[in-house]
Amino acid sequence: MYVISYGDRAALSIALPTLGKEFTLSPVQMGWVSSSFLWSYFLLNLPSTMLLDRKGARLIGSLAVSIWSFAMLLGGMAHNITRFLMTRILLGVGEAPTFGVGATVVRSWALPKERGSVMTILLTGMQLGLAGGTIAGAYLIAFFGWRFEFMALGVIGLVWAVIWWLVYRAPADRTSRPARAPFSLGSIRNLFRSRSFLGILIVQCTQNYLNFLVMSWMPLYLIHELHIDITGTGNRTALCYLAAAAGAIVIGRILEHFTFRNGIHPPRRRFIVAACLGGAATIGFLPRFHTMTPILLILGGSLACLIAANGANTALLTDLVEEGDKIGTVTGVTLTCSNCLGLFAPIITGYIISYTGRFDIAWYACSASLVLAGAISIILVKNPISIIYDEK
Repeated sequence: MYVISYGDRAALSIALPTLGKEFTLSPVQMGWVSSSFLWSYFLLNLPSTMLLDRKGARLIGSLAVSIWSFAMLLGGMAHNITRFLMTRILLGVGEAPTFGVGATVVRSWALPKERGSVMTILLTGMQLGLAGGTIAGAYLIAFFGWRFEFMALGVIGLVWAVIWWLVYRAPADRTSRPARAPFSLGSIRNLFRSRSFLGILIVQCTQNYLNFLVMSWMPLYLIHELHIDITGTGNRTALCYLAAAAGAIVIGRILEHFTFRNGIHPPRRRFIVAACLGGAATIGFLPRFHTMTPILLILGGSLACLIAANGANTALLTDLVEEGDKIGTVTGVTLTCSNCLGLFAPIITGYIISYTGRFDIAWYACSASLVLAGAISIILVKNPISIIYDEK
């Protein structure tokens, strides 16, 4: 599901140079187009994950992927920018519960000591999707055009939705729980009183900003810096994502082994988060280099650390939330906030490029914020997160 989701997102980033010419878009307008699916995505993160906790990962997973895949099909048929933007908004509607579904499945099936590694492996689907979507998209665009690219990826998603419905089943719940009040807005408000939740949320917001910046602009950045064509850009972008996926698994597994070698203590995972964010902050060295090898090494290494940080931070949230049956909704709260910030990454970067002609300021700002977020995680994330239900 993650592979398909991010493959569909990569379809736009690799198609943006061609699509921008067809629709006559400026860098600022391309930034707005890149962020358009996030408008509905972040608004529906919380409602969709609350529905997920009620209806389960089987139904919501199949329904979500069906909706966004249908949006991809429509996107390939759009013949003006207004209609295309509407299909991107529909894409965001479908993708809204994606990470909630993932967190729910991990909480249901993975042992506590394995959740960091499982979550990191799951999140490498993002990079595999970006790699596959970028390289496949580049060649599909070169031979058939960007419209065929969108429709082909849409068909793949519809096939997955059917398979998920047929094969997935939730584990049997053998524990008896007391009846809880519904998760209300008051309960969500109470989450923000937890220092641990705030620390996890700050990390999520910071890493998500860089994630959406890279996802939206990396192909154009490589074209700008290395002066290569669309297929060359697709190959090198895919190489960065594949290296990041492999590196993230190794980094996460090694750090988890050393952190928990004397026993499981979930709050210690914050040190993994901080270390990985420090590695991701090396993105700030990009403006110093203008040749292929160092640029690809920095991008691949930084993204590997970013995925490992995301996996550890998500596992930390999964470990510390005491009410496991509400993990989907709690994940939705973090996604709503982090995606609200992340949707500005493509837009702000577009303005930076328009006014300076370069990406430098964007990389410097991300690097500094990642280091700060790592320090905040170490200071704040120490205690379990308990959901306080409003009394009626």
